[in-house]
Amino acid sequence: LLQQVTVAGASHDAGERHDAPKCHPETRKTVLNNIMSWINSDNEATRIMWLYGPAGAGKSAIAQTTADECYSERKLAASFFFS
Repeated sequence: LLQQVTVAGASHDAGERHDAPKCHPETRKTVLNNIMSWINSDNEATRIMWLYGPAGAGKSAIAQTTADECYSERKLAASFFFS
């Protein structure tokens, strides 16, 4: 049922998203570790994390890298990327 109302090209691993931005290996380790720690936390007081910054700061790369890691750990509940 949900498949009928999804936007296939917006998923983190969609073929339409060729060259999706990702963090280069060994970069942004602190922010990625902080996000993964938040994801793995049981703290119900902080259910939303807001990723913000100026254009070109790497928000999409951080989000894509995080989605990929969550997917590989079977923790990705949902994702929606648009360009």
